[in-house]
Amino acid sequence: MRLLSLTVRNYRVHKDLTVTFDPSRNLIGGPNESGKSTLAEAAHRALFLRAKTGGNVQKEMVSTSHLGDPEVLLSFEAAGTCWEVEKRFAAAKGSTRLTAQGGATLRDDEAETKLEALLKSETASGRGAAGLLPNLWAHLWVWQGNAGDDPSAHTTVHKAQLIQNLQQNGVAAVLQSPNDQRVAARIADAYSELFTATGKSKTGSKPEIARVRLEGAASALEKARDVSSRLVQAADDYARAERDIAEVITILPKLREDRSATETKLQQVAILRRDEETHSLAHEATTARRKELETHDQTIRELQSKLATQAAALKPADEKLATFSAAEEAARAASQNAEVCHREVSESLRRARLHNDLASATVAAFEKDETQQRVAKRAEEAGEIQAKLASLRSDFAKLPVIEAKDLTLLRKLEAEVGQATAALEAMATGIELVESALPVSLDGETLASGETRILTEAAEVFIGDGTRLRIRPGGGNSLATARSRSEIAREALHSALLALTLRDMDHATSVLEQRQSLGQKIDSYETRWKALGGESLATELTRASGERDAAHEELKRRRDLAAESLAVTESVDLTTAREFFISNRDILSAAEAAETTARQQVTRLREKLEVATTALARHRDETVNIRQALRDLESAIKAREEAHGDEAHRTQAIAAARETEAQAVEKLNATRKSLADLSPELLAADLERFTRSLTAQEARLREAENTRLLARERLTLDGSSDPAAEFHQAEARFRAASEQYASELRRAKAIETLHLLFTSSRESIDRALVQPLADRISSYLACLFGPGTEARVQLSDTGIEGLELVRPNTPSFSFGTLSGGAREQTAAAVRLALAEILATDHDGCLPILFDDAFAYADRERVELLQRMLDLAALRGLQVIVLTCTPSDYSGLGAAEIRIS
Repeated sequence: MRLLSLTVRNYRVHKDLTVTFDPSRNLIGGPNESGKSTLAEAAHRALFLRAKTGGNVQKEMVSTSHLGDPEVLLSFEAAGTCWEVEKRFAAAKGSTRLTAQGGATLRDDEAETKLEALLKSETASGRGAAGLLPNLWAHLWVWQGNAGDDPSAHTTVHKAQLIQNLQQNGVAAVLQSPNDQRVAARIADAYSELFTATGKSKTGSKPEIARVRLEGAASALEKARDVSSRLVQAADDYARAERDIAEVITILPKLREDRSATETKLQQVAILRRDEETHSLAHEATTARRKELETHDQTIRELQSKLATQAAALKPADEKLATFSAAEEAARAASQNAEVCHREVSESLRRARLHNDLASATVAAFEKDETQQRVAKRAEEAGEIQAKLASLRSDFAKLPVIEAKDLTLLRKLEAEVGQATAALEAMATGIELVESALPVSLDGETLASGETRILTEAAEVFIGDGTRLRIRPGGGNSLATARSRSEIAREALHSALLALTLRDMDHATSVLEQRQSLGQKIDSYETRWKALGGESLATELTRASGERDAAHEELKRRRDLAAESLAVTESVDLTTAREFFISNRDILSAAEAAETTARQQVTRLREKLEVATTALARHRDETVNIRQALRDLESAIKAREEAHGDEAHRTQAIAAARETEAQAVEKLNATRKSLADLSPELLAADLERFTRSLTAQEARLREAENTRLLARERLTLDGSSDPAAEFHQAEARFRAASEQYASELRRAKAIETLHLLFTSSRESIDRALVQPLADRISSYLACLFGPGTEARVQLSDTGIEGLELVRPNTPSFSFGTLSGGAREQTAAAVRLALAEILATDHDGCLPILFDDAFAYADRERVELLQRMLDLAALRGLQVIVLTCTPSDYSGLGAAEIRIS
């Protein structure tokens, strides 16, 4: 059986998470609270918890962060086929789906039953699910916190399967015959009649009845012996008590006398201790006075010694000061000589610079002349262009100001006038008098026959005296509007022409063409004028003339300045001036290099002078400090001698103090000797000893008197019968009971021996049966604790028990006595061995999951654990490790899954 993949949805902290398992080694890592244990639980419950289970078990799976019922989808291999089980845990509404690869799909109870058959294990449901779940496959699912539990308890459920698999490993022939089994059963029945399960005699059996009778006879014999012995003992006690009383009466007076003497000595010790304290205080005072005087004397002597040392150091300091003064004078002279040399070189540099400046000014004067001539020529050409520009601009200014946009606007207004006129003419009405017998007039004007009029406004026609007609061209109002628009358009066009001082549209077109032509010419001349310098040319010419004049003035000043100390040669043109400048530039460079060297020499010697001056000042200060220290020491010595006296006075005071101290020491020592003679540290013990002895002797006296009284009473009471005869009768009854008990005991021992023989044979078979399991456990333990490590286990009626760990050259340790880390690691080895043996019934593979199971293992032991886990994987198991520190298992080579 092998896990392939796991998907959980709405399960506690997980919304939707899928994990794919490696067939052999898996490492699932993540921090605390990331849901690692939740994954382990989800996989376990998908296998062993029925989906319709409700109560707290189902509620604990419900997510508080995600909506929906908890769902688990687990893919696994079992019985040679890949299966997929999907469970939705929703109490009574829960559902189960089990699908085989290439096969049919089973649901709910049918699926749960098939799943139990595949796992060869029952599943949990109902109210008892919470208690049953942790025990299902508990040998393979190592829950967090339970890794150190004794794994032997997990074998009870799988004992039959485990024994069956172990027998298949070569011990099936080591079994008892049927006859052996019948004899063993008869002996076991006889044994059970006589003994309990713990090996003790059973109540009511013949040996137990004989033992009870023997105990009664022994009790009667012992009672008779006690009565006889009491009489003898009472006589002995009475005689011994008489002796003890006489002895104690002799001892007590001496002990009381010794205790009294000891108490007297302790009183003397108390007086001497008070004297010792007084003398000790006097001794401390005299010692303090003596030390004070010696300290003052020592201080004065040390100051005098320092004074002598400082006085001795003053002469070398004066000699060294003279040396520093001489060095400073020499450095000063060298520095002054270097400055003189620097001034001479500087003068040569000054003359070279005069020559160079003169040459440079000459070149500049010739260059400025050429520049001024070029600018003057350009200015002359620009003047001619500027005269032409003035004429063109004058012609351009005489024309009306009109632009292309203005002409466009005029044309638009002209078009509007045409449109308004056309609209007006279209609306006008014509009237013609062809012939009339009556006179006809139009707006008061008489119309003659054949006369035609065009009406653009409303008019009245009179025919004779009684007929009047009103004619409205275009409907009246529309015609007036058209006429108004026509007049407005004409007025707008006229106003626009008047504003531009134009006669008509032809005049406007002609003026615009003239302005454009003149503008192009003006732009062309302006471009040429600007190319020559244009606006800045006059300024440039002025500046060039000024620079030329300034250059000539500078040349005149340089020539006059150089003529004071140099012979000046005139240059005739620019080429000669440049040659003169180049020849003087090399001279100037050499002079500057010489001046730099001289200046550096001056700087270096000045620095040397500063060093010498600083050293002289520092040593002068040191000498002054020495002299000041001498004066300070002399003042300090004088002050202390005034306070504490001269040397003779101090010596006399110290001697007197020492004498006083010696007298105090003598008194203190005498007192302490008197104390030592009394041995005060022993007196208290002596007093306690004498008191203790008195108490003991007095108690002994009282005890002896009581013993004598009791012995007298016992002799009086027990002396009325014959204790010896009663003792002999009890002795005979005891011998008879002993013989009966011995006979029954021999029979019971024989049955017990036969039972042990058959039991030991069975144990040998059990040991042979369980040895393959022990060997597998030992192979895993050797990965952890080294070669030679063994595991010892026993097979009982309930399963494996008595697990022990045995290492070379060390005693064996039972599982319960191991440390927390060793228990976790040993339990893991046992689980791996059990899984390896039980995997025979599951296609040779079982998954074993460790959920943070090695909390007490250090880093070195974790590395060894990886060797053990890898061995399990090599032997066919699927190992799954969940841990908060996946980096600790980097050497396992497992497929790693990280949960954030």
